[in-house]
Amino acid sequence: MKQYNPYDKYSSSDGLVLDTLVVDDGKCELVEPSHPALHKRASLDPFDGTDWVEREKEMLDLMHGKLGVGLASPQIGSSYNMFVMHHSILGDIGVYNPTVLETEGKDLIEEGCLSWPLLYIPISRPERIKVSYTKNDGETIVETWMDGMDARCFLHEVDHLNGVNFIDIVSEFKLKRAKEKRDKFFKKMSRSAKRVKS
Repeated sequence: MKQYNPYDKYSSSDGLVLDTLVVDDGKCELVEPSHPALHKRASLDPFDGTDWVEREKEMLDLMHGKLGVGLASPQIGSSYNMFVMHHSILGDIGVYNPTVLETEGKDLIEEGCLSWPLLYIPISRPERIKVSYTKNDGETIVETWMDGMDARCFLHEVDHLNGVNFIDIVSEFKLKRAKEKRDKFFKKMSRSAKRVKS
């Protein structure tokens, strides 16, 4: 599978055609926004013999390398029910078979996604959540409350596992404005780069 450079095509899912789900357990790299794994529910049991200690490290390295705070399995072309994230207190964690048990409050904050770089959209989400998930040993179950950006990141990644992307949960108007803002930024950066080369 060729490496996905999200800046080449301004990250669009236009022309998306869903066919048989492809699970790529090769290189740990972002797939294009049209990849089927990003648009279908993650259906594979993560505890099927995969070495998650090493895979988690690869995913966390990719996440940090792209300056992200979360990365779900579908974003790298897999359909495992897991993601990694950076928690403000716990640090880097792997989350397997997550469940949201309770939610409290609402907050509207601008949100981004590694699969759609430099696209920022105001998204309304619960500000506090009670969650349950399994650690990479397949046995330890964590039940805890998360709030603020931790809760937002957890919910964003759970959406990915459900085949839902943040561009799917906003109005066409909000998405259009966000894309226009991103495109203006790209044009400005392009002009700046040309001036530097001159």
